[in-house]
Amino acid sequence: MINLRNFLLSLLVLFTAAGVSAAQEKEIVFAISPMASPVSTLSIYGDFIEYLSKKTGIKILLKQRRKYSEINDLLKTGRAQFAYTCTGAYLDGRKEFGLEVLAVPVIDGKTTYNSYIIVNKKSDIADFRRLKGKVFAFTDPLSLTGRLYPVYLLNTMNTVPGDFFRKTFYTSSHEKSIESVAYGFADGAAVDSLIYNNMKRAESSATDLVKVIRASPPYGIPPIVASPVAQKSDKLLILSALIKMAVDPEGRDILMQLQIERFIIPDPAIYHNAVKLTNIKLQR
Repeated sequence: MINLRNFLLSLLVLFTAAGVSAAQEKEIVFAISPMASPVSTLSIYGDFIEYLSKKTGIKILLKQRRKYSEINDLLKTGRAQFAYTCTGAYLDGRKEFGLEVLAVPVIDGKTTYNSYIIVNKKSDIADFRRLKGKVFAFTDPLSLTGRLYPVYLLNTMNTVPGDFFRKTFYTSSHEKSIESVAYGFADGAAVDSLIYNNMKRAESSATDLVKVIRASPPYGIPPIVASPVAQKSDKLLILSALIKMAVDPEGRDILMQLQIERFIIPDPAIYHNAVKLTNIKLQR
């Protein structure tokens, strides 16, 4: 975790025009994980990346991948310097190669989110245990809300996905998991509460066709992360731009599109629940 005090002190230093000018010679990669569908992600985050590029003076390229592990591989090898990724992927990267949190979004006044277990609205299933023998959709092997939480629930029941469910499959995004349940391809799924609530607010027909039967405890929200090979000067420029978005008219407009109130430097304690979950030796 990036030292909070050092960052706060660094933010007190104004970046000079010469510094930004030097940054303009650079090119870095910002990866976006597939929490939503690729089409939705490109549409939503294109303006965000363009804004960061404008404010930092750095040419920033947006990259997407289908799997969280592919995002982590980009960060580990330095082929991406920054990413907006899921909590499970961040914790895996932190343990495996020193991935760092740069900032987190505040959404609905919180820096936490939940895993929702959902079923079709017409289903009479009202308890997770009643999904035994059914078809269940996971999002990604590294997804905290889309896989690790339901696998943890199964572990508390002394069982595993292959024994409990008739069939499981991966959708690569929470949006697609919701649609899979809505349109009958799966009996149940585990999804990110942020994606679910955003789709609900957007009056998505898919969320109208599903219902939540269980919510997890709160976990630390998906963060903006920095590769261990990212330069400190780039981290400071990106962090400064993120923190200032909420007080900049153009930045506020983009935050509104993202349904984010602001970005902040997080209290490391927000990830304690998630760390406990990922430290449990979950049976596959």
